[in-house]
Amino acid sequence: MSDESFRLILVDSDRIFRMGMRAWLDQFPDLQVVAEFDAAATALLFLESQIAERSPDINPRINLVITDLLLKPANNSTTQNLTGLDFCQQLRQLYPDLAIFALSSPQSPKVITAALKAGVHGYCLKGTIADELLTAIREVARGNLYLSNYSGDRYPEPSPRLTANLPNQTVRVVDVIKHNFYISGIQRIDQQLQNVRASLENPQMLGRLNQVVLEGQARELRAARWLIGQMWGDRRVDIGANSSDYVGSEISNRQPTASITTVATNTNVLSIQASLWDREIAKIQNNLANFSKTPLEIDILKEEKKRELLYIALRQIEQSLTDLRFSQIQPSQLEARISEVLRYIWRATIVDFFGKYYFVRDRDNLQINVMEVLLKDEAIAKIEFLDKIPQVYELFSHLLFGTEIAVSNSRVAIGSVEAMQRGEIILDNLIVQIANAVIQPLLNNFGDFEEIKQSFYRYNLMATREIEKFRNNLSWKYRLEKYVIEPKLIFESRHVLFCLTDSGIKQTSIYVPRTQELQQLEGVQLTVTLALELQDAIAPRLKSAIALIGSGFVYVLTNVIGRGLGLIGRGVLQGIGNAWQDSRK
Repeated sequence: MSDESFRLILVDSDRIFRMGMRAWLDQFPDLQVVAEFDAAATALLFLESQIAERSPDINPRINLVITDLLLKPANNSTTQNLTGLDFCQQLRQLYPDLAIFALSSPQSPKVITAALKAGVHGYCLKGTIADELLTAIREVARGNLYLSNYSGDRYPEPSPRLTANLPNQTVRVVDVIKHNFYISGIQRIDQQLQNVRASLENPQMLGRLNQVVLEGQARELRAARWLIGQMWGDRRVDIGANSSDYVGSEISNRQPTASITTVATNTNVLSIQASLWDREIAKIQNNLANFSKTPLEIDILKEEKKRELLYIALRQIEQSLTDLRFSQIQPSQLEARISEVLRYIWRATIVDFFGKYYFVRDRDNLQINVMEVLLKDEAIAKIEFLDKIPQVYELFSHLLFGTEIAVSNSRVAIGSVEAMQRGEIILDNLIVQIANAVIQPLLNNFGDFEEIKQSFYRYNLMATREIEKFRNNLSWKYRLEKYVIEPKLIFESRHVLFCLTDSGIKQTSIYVPRTQELQQLEGVQLTVTLALELQDAIAPRLKSAIALIGSGFVYVLTNVIGRGLGLIGRGVLQGIGNAWQDSRK
């Protein structure tokens, strides 16, 4: 690579895409993202200020603008709303030496030709492979032209209905969820219909009655599919280029390209992820008191520090998802990388929360770098916290590849209400456990440092006795979880997760098959499961026996002894009555 470097500006209405693009470009020393904007007007104002104040030594010029041809209107109504083509034309008029690179969804030949006439130097599809995109950006930044395999047949002219399906407005999450309900329902009907047809292909294996039943099921499924299409088809959710209908139904008569499919899938998944993150941010702003009856490491933190730590953990998870997305990792590779990704999130959270240059003084008045000491406990954090966080692979696969996620005894599609709720719970638990893993080495190494207590601890936990009591409670929790609670949860096929609610942090339980973990238990943990199994085997019978004995005892007391005592009492009363009558005579 040469010594040349380029200064870039990103202009795209999609916040998630801008964030991912910037994170990917930051990997390359020769590409520096100076700023990013969601609208053309704000980008023009920035460029105007840069040109007015530019000094070659202090503020070098901008080399390249990366923009989308489908820019959304600015949120501020006082600014001028410019389309992507208008933006390119103004850039060419105002800054003729500035290179323009269009990174957009698939466009018609007319739009691409108009963009080239407007001054665009390069064009690539969103979803282009990383190596090709990197080459294109560098070529255009040098002043060369670059078109990504442009040809008229690759970008066919869209139909009028398809053009109307590309609105210049932000996709609503509710619309995406409705759309996914439709897609999920159709997919399930098609899958069931395929199974029925496969069974009907072997009539010799079926009896006459079974064949009639299956034929009836096939007719019902076809009728249901037709009915859904009639009821939903005309008012199908309009999510434009994000819609799988755009890929599936509108261009069903021609072979769709891999790039178009990738763009549609990724944008849909990113919309769901953005919605999930917005909900998490809103929940972190609520009360963060611990109502789970289980002590947490973050309980020692001040409220504002706890909130800051959870924000940082959430941001690092988002950054990791972006990095994985841009690394073009395959679904088969993800599970093996989860442990590495969690360690990266843990390290990055420590660096962001404490800072690279945060020092404290020990009793010998020597300065200690807090970050360096905490990072040495990575192996402990991995074993005790990170590797035990459940459902991380399922969540990442769901958000990266749009795979279905397991809820109870079924699998639900991305965007459905059940999938969103399960994703929220898993993400809640993930950020809480990462935060716990960050604070645990702090308590071990700097638990009684006065500077740490003043900066991070709650007022009622600053005394040495309170800190030691807090650490002892955590130690007992670790032992109890290891030897009793975790074997019990494995035996019951459950995971207990921490979730963020309006009132605070609480616990919830989800069903997850854990047969393989159960087979690996040994020692005390295995003994606990055997004791639970013995309890399940004996307890009902013992309760029945006790109930039977109790019923018999009650019968003896009431019907035998009670009646006998009653007879004795009646005889005594009769004797007293006779004696009283004799005395009166």
